[in-house]
Amino acid sequence: MRSALIASLLTAALASPSAAYDDWHPYANPRFGYTVDIPPGFEMGPQAANGEGAEFRSGDVGATLMVFGTHPLDGDFETDVAERIGYEKQGGWRIIFSRVTPAWASFSGAHESDVFYARAIALCDGSAAYFRLQYRKSKLTSFDGVISRMAAALRPSEGCQPASD
Repeated sequence: MRSALIASLLTAALASPSAAYDDWHPYANPRFGYTVDIPPGFEMGPQAANGEGAEFRSGDVGATLMVFGTHPLDGDFETDVAERIGYEKQGGWRIIFSRVTPAWASFSGAHESDVFYARAIALCDGSAAYFRLQYRKSKLTSFDGVISRMAAALRPSEGCQPASD
């Protein structure tokens, strides 16, 4: 009887990660040609009227996710990222991490009881795709896996070969 219970618990534990994995859903933006996976529990809110992207909210954890594309001036991806980091600082955010390459960028910040993580990729036509996830500092470790998955999943649509590192 005991071994049956252990086997049952083990089966349930092994099934849980795949169930959570299946709850993710893709968001594709045809205007800018990028896709990203949206975590479970995030509901789509307002979409930009010009087709730039959308906002997603997770009410149960108080998190907000913005996903958008942009056309950097002169197609300069690194300058666009630097300007966005500057906007965050102007908004009162303390930047705690940033890494910028010709092909991708990541940066994060803290302000009062919130933190954010942003990821950007250069797209093949000189445009860029971003996501920015903002959540409470108290949820910091619970979002580590979400951020890793999203960063890996933010990618150009098929046929686009962006700049390399």
